[in-house]
Amino acid sequence: MDFISNSSHQQKEMLRIIGVSSIDELFKSIPSAILQSSIALDDGLSESEGMQKMEAIAAMNTYPAFDSYLGGGAYEHHVPAIVGAICAKSEFLTAYTPYQPEVSQGMLQVIFEFQSVICALTGMYAGNASLYDGASACAEAALMALRVQTPKRKLLISASLHPSYKDVIRQYAEFAASEIIEIPFNDSLTIDESQYESLLDDKTAAVIIQSPNVFGCIENTPLLFEKAHANDSLAVQCGNPLAYGIFHSPSHAKADIAVGDCQPLGLPLNFGGPYVGYITCTQELLRQLPGRIVGETVDTEGRRGFVLTLQAREQHIRREKATSNVCTNQALAALASLVAILWYGKTGLPKLALTNYQRAAYLRHSLAKLPHFTVINNDSSFNEFVITSSKPIDTVLKHFRQAGIIAGFPLKEWFPSMENSLLLCATEMKSKSQLDRYVEVASQC
Repeated sequence: MDFISNSSHQQKEMLRIIGVSSIDELFKSIPSAILQSSIALDDGLSESEGMQKMEAIAAMNTYPAFDSYLGGGAYEHHVPAIVGAICAKSEFLTAYTPYQPEVSQGMLQVIFEFQSVICALTGMYAGNASLYDGASACAEAALMALRVQTPKRKLLISASLHPSYKDVIRQYAEFAASEIIEIPFNDSLTIDESQYESLLDDKTAAVIIQSPNVFGCIENTPLLFEKAHANDSLAVQCGNPLAYGIFHSPSHAKADIAVGDCQPLGLPLNFGGPYVGYITCTQELLRQLPGRIVGETVDTEGRRGFVLTLQAREQHIRREKATSNVCTNQALAALASLVAILWYGKTGLPKLALTNYQRAAYLRHSLAKLPHFTVINNDSSFNEFVITSSKPIDTVLKHFRQAGIIAGFPLKEWFPSMENSLLLCATEMKSKSQLDRYVEVASQC
């Protein structure tokens, strides 16, 4: 639509009708400190000048020149070229939120296939069309448990759950009159089972455990969930879906709800998003799933089709009955993960997971031989592990930065008692020569 500004004559006529003499008088109630000055007549930069300026600003970002071993919830993975090619198709590349019944069959099938592959990875009965990210998926799982377990209001969450996830759960559960208690972890950075048992009681609605946890450790979820069920509490597992390529799935551990973030599969880091959360559950909990679910059906002529179903959002049912008000264009991010998962396939995904395990294990075992470092994790860890240093961690980080390496994440920022501990992450993106160089630089600390 063209924009045609008012002429000075039109402005004067409008001012006359409303009874003011000038534009300044019209705006006199607005504080002068927040009034914008007159619009500059400068036409700005030309396209080429703008590009040069942006390139100069981009050149100030030295991050790409560093070899990064950061993890902590967002991981460096290869994104197959087919992901971008598919997502850029005009049929999918839209800001439109696909929740309306009339959304195209193609988009509905994409969502249906996403739900299917996530169920295949987790072994669970049903999944929804996706959530914002792993943190919001955890929080929605907490709300699900509180709805199902009424009048129980107590949630046990592992202290080894990602700190940001814990914050989001608290934010969501604050208005659900719930009590949230953390389950401590032991010296091996896994849940302290004796304290876990002492915290379980008849008021516990659910336990929420991350595995691999924030330190990369695999928790003994089959045993922990067995004890939760014996207490008539729901079991919620949060986990990196890539890890299920080689470690037991949530269904194997008898989880009632499985959640996590699909960022490791098809989504680049992007300075924190957009990512895509997944949530799946048992058949008994199907009607408590938040957001929207796509189902498969046939039309009046017997042709295969897809429909939005079980939409427990406030747009479709009474607000007080809604399970969630989730509304975002996660479908595009979910499509990226779907394409990556299908690209790797049933045999490729376990191989990718094994490669991730092997790269981190190689680095972990190599660092364990150095005198100044102690590796905390055992072999049951994925992607990440924790080392402690006999030297101040800031000194260690500075030493690595001088060598062009971001050595890892200092855990004291999340856990103040872990003053000289570092969380390292190695994925399939790290070659043996890169890992050997890390060890060489570490040996010079």
